[in-house]
Amino acid sequence: MTPERYVQCLEILRWSNETLAEALGCDESLTEAYAVGLKPVPMKLEVWLNVAAETHQALEGEKPTGLKGKRFTGRDL
Repeated sequence: MTPERYVQCLEILRWSNETLAEALGCDESLTEAYAVGLKPVPMKLEVWLNVAAETHQALEGEKPTGLKGKRFTGRDL
């Protein structure tokens, strides 16, 4: 996985290096190293990120749109 594809997957998922590090239980320095190409992305992580990003893209058109712009006011109870 190239650093560019790694970053693209995170952008598609709307994740930061910090978010991914938390999900993986590793230090953010590792996910940052993947992003800039200092360390190769392990194969299992590459596959997982690609599948997650592709799935997210495929479902983007299915997300609920009726909530856009809404907020909780306390009167909704």
